[in-house]
Amino acid sequence: MNKMKILVTFASLWKMDNGNTGLTLNYFMYGDNGEQMISRADVTGGPVGQQRAKCSLDTAMRQKISFVPGIYDALMSFKIGSDGKPVLMVEDLDFVSRVVIRPDSDDKPEKK
Repeated sequence: MNKMKILVTFASLWKMDNGNTGLTLNYFMYGDNGEQMISRADVTGGPVGQQRAKCSLDTAMRQKISFVPGIYDALMSFKIGSDGKPVLMVEDLDFVSRVVIRPDSDDKPEKK
């Protein structure tokens, strides 16, 4: 198992009609010092940015989520999915820091 910092952006308990329950967790890979979330300019026309990751956890994990958005130390592991590909799984979470997301007023695109 590996430990990594993630940016949690959403957490919600769910319950199915058959009685199954869980916790949906949406997050981004953050990096040790936020290097995965640095805003970068790219005018190539290709994909840019980072897609969010999503997993389902036991409902007991909800008590470990205090602030959202927030940075958490996540204990991660791999399992093999139904398609035979490796899937990254969150095993445990520890709160690190609250997050404030706001625009950077010093970095505006140049007009030509």
